[in-house]
Amino acid sequence: MEFNRAQNPVNSVPMRRFGEVMLGRVKEPADMRAFLPDSCLEADTVIVKPNWYSLHPGNFTDAETLRTLLEALDSQAVVIEGYTLERHDGSMAVRVDGEKVNWRWIMRHPDWGWVREGGRWQEIRRQDDWFLEEYGFRDLFDELGAEYVNVTEETWATRNVDPDTVKEIVERRFRPAFTEKLYGFLPRKLHDLKGSPLISLGKVKGIGGTYPSLTLKNLFGLVPDPLRPWWHGPRDSRLSASIVDIAKVYASFFQLHGICEAINTLTVSNTEGEVKTPWGNYDVVLDLGVVASGLDLVTLDAILCGLIRVDPEKVGYLQKGKDEFGSYDRALVQEARAVSSDWFPVD
Repeated sequence: MEFNRAQNPVNSVPMRRFGEVMLGRVKEPADMRAFLPDSCLEADTVIVKPNWYSLHPGNFTDAETLRTLLEALDSQAVVIEGYTLERHDGSMAVRVDGEKVNWRWIMRHPDWGWVREGGRWQEIRRQDDWFLEEYGFRDLFDELGAEYVNVTEETWATRNVDPDTVKEIVERRFRPAFTEKLYGFLPRKLHDLKGSPLISLGKVKGIGGTYPSLTLKNLFGLVPDPLRPWWHGPRDSRLSASIVDIAKVYASFFQLHGICEAINTLTVSNTEGEVKTPWGNYDVVLDLGVVASGLDLVTLDAILCGLIRVDPEKVGYLQKGKDEFGSYDRALVQEARAVSSDWFPVD
């Protein structure tokens, strides 16, 4: 497939701040270090959550970008993600009693116990291994000594922290989660790293659309279900709560930091776009090299909304996130919007 190539927007400023949010360009690991707080540069271990939901072009964190971040760290890296039925080699079609499993089926059967039957768990695991090999992540981890933890594998193997313990710690700081199921999703292997920095390495997605996927929504991938229609709910009625509440769980145990990137690829929504997906068509812009970074994921994502000309007041998970993590400065969002064309190809 041939991607659309766009000239990089004119930008004479190598880095810009919007309050505590940093925006700039990255070509190599030395550049990325400027976007990392001391907590990440000084920690023994840093946890990184990439965006690996689907394999549509330009839609996931690529190995080169992940390498740029991992080589910028002096720490042991632990990369975390969950299984997804959207990430496979094209051969997987899971069926139960002859019926193909899709999001509609999952809405009616939210219990994932059926994966233990008929070799389905092994097939999902095989597909994850294929992904890591095919796209260069296994070699990257071996070369850099990074550890990979799959949160779905840990959950299905019942290697998670006692939910009552998680509930007690989360509710010391935040309102109760909308469902206590979320308290059962923290792997013990990660709990052993309690207090470590956790970088949500999101991708800038949503230009030209109305519902961006940035750093806070990236943490939704830590809900271990390989398809998440139940967590979306009818007409997305549970989606904002699901995104914010899984973030609350991880914020209670780790130092969250957000990095959102459009280094090698950027997706731009377009009804006539070259890449066609179930959720809409888009084009891919290459080699912008743009990175934004911040400790407050709600503020970081709101600033990014300004940069891609989306109103954060209309993004449900950011509005719910304000109630839990604190609000953002709308003046900074407007300031970001005013310079958006210096950084992104927006109309």
